[in-house]
Amino acid sequence: MKTPYDAALRVRQRELDEVSSAIRTEAGALGAVEQERMRVAAALVREADLAATDLTLVSPGWQRRMRGERQALSARETQLQARLDALREVAVDAYGVLRGIENAADDYRAEALRSEAAAEQSATDDISAAAFLRTLRAR
Repeated sequence: MKTPYDAALRVRQRELDEVSSAIRTEAGALGAVEQERMRVAAALVREADLAATDLTLVSPGWQRRMRGERQALSARETQLQARLDALREVAVDAYGVLRGIENAADDYRAEALRSEAAAEQSATDDISAAAFLRTLRAR
């Protein structure tokens, strides 16, 4: 049954789908940054272990660059996490509004069904009363 809330439901569902898609995208980017940060940290540990065994392999420039890259990745991770948190809040709000509209549509349908049932009952009562009166007049 169509309700006056159907258009609003479709709009909100699309909005929620878009937010969900954005969350998946941000979560994927966050995972990629985390993996890259872990790769850099592992490379630093490997190089530190090698440098500990052979001092001729020490490369302070490379280590500074990798530490800078690790810091940049950590900053990027923080940004992505903040955006992801904001998107999740938007999704929660959108879902709450969607559920409210769905409840209103369900109430509308239930009220329409109650009205139909009341009209049917009234029609049945009228038919029964008319048949009763015909029976009384016939006697």
